[in-house]
Amino acid sequence: MKTISQNPDRYSKQGANWVISASPDIQPIYLPIGVSLSNLKPLIKANGIVVKVGEDYLCSTNTLNEIKVSNNPHYDIVENGEVIVKDKRVTIGKTIKIIELNLTDLTNIINSRDTLNRNAGVVDVIYGPETESVDGVPKGIIDQINYTLDQSSDRPMDKYSIYDFYGMVDYTNNPAAAHYKITPLLVQTQQADTVFDPTKLREYLIEVSDKLKLLERDFNFIQDIFYESKLPDNPTTFTQTQQAMPDAETNNNHTVRRYSRSQVAFEDNSLNQTKNELQDAITEVKEEMKQEVENQAPKPTIEKWRLRRKRDGDKNGMGIYPTVNFKNFNLAKNKKADKRAGIIREGETFTGYKFKTFDNGFSVWAIQSTPDATPTGYAYQGRGDDVDKA
Repeated sequence: MKTISQNPDRYSKQGANWVISASPDIQPIYLPIGVSLSNLKPLIKANGIVVKVGEDYLCSTNTLNEIKVSNNPHYDIVENGEVIVKDKRVTIGKTIKIIELNLTDLTNIINSRDTLNRNAGVVDVIYGPETESVDGVPKGIIDQINYTLDQSSDRPMDKYSIYDFYGMVDYTNNPAAAHYKITPLLVQTQQADTVFDPTKLREYLIEVSDKLKLLERDFNFIQDIFYESKLPDNPTTFTQTQQAMPDAETNNNHTVRRYSRSQVAFEDNSLNQTKNELQDAITEVKEEMKQEVENQAPKPTIEKWRLRRKRDGDKNGMGIYPTVNFKNFNLAKNKKADKRAGIIREGETFTGYKFKTFDNGFSVWAIQSTPDATPTGYAYQGRGDDVDKA
């Protein structure tokens, strides 16, 4: 840092005043010494700036030392009086900027994320204000300030606990999850000597029914988390500490666990062959009917549209699905929605036309390039989604 006091003889202190004298032949100027901040703490790394956190003022050690040794009323946090220059009042001091961090707003933001966290299966997140204190200031807040203002500081680590879904189906370490493994059931109920045994079949079907009930229980439990944000009492969790990324989709630090799902099926080859032949015939008839309808129906007007970008902090989007199915709005209980094929995000454009509007005001848009083309998907417009002509 540059030396603040270029002429040490120009500035001095007498009692409660600064004395500014350009020359012994010129009448000196007397200015009141500003009231120093009593709770100024050298806890951050960035120089030349002060951050107010609650009732504390945080600065760097270098900044604090420069204020003490500068002997200059201009370089200060507080005001050291005023002088009149050409009929204008000029403040002396207050050249070190103060940034105020509103902890009340920060707490409100943290509280507003609790439901979203539970929807994602997150049991607990350690936020900055909840960390251990350094001289009365949470260390997480200090780390975040350093990361924001100091170029050499690393992004703080995030610590969170999530529900251990993998442990729920890990029947090796969790015997209670044996209903996820079907192989032992098949071994125990195999028929011997190709003789049909009604008793064994009955036992087999009863056990299959019991396993299906357990699977349905787990399925409802998972739905309670992701749709109702209801976490179980004393949930089994695992905790991770890692550096956050600006975009969650580019974060490759998290652990991904994959497991295969067993499927039980009873097959009759002759029946399946007949079923396949019927399915082919049905598909052919549907295609002919579709072609006939398309030839008779008026062609739609294709235009370019945009999903309006909002400024309310929400991230809206219209899901794209392969069919027109009201259950794709994710409103119905025990729904059987299609698998989503894409999404139109705020500010993005698409080409097509409004295909259908339901009684509740929800609409479905056909994604289509030209009047003669086949729709490549259907975008679902619900509450909070506003579509304008591009």
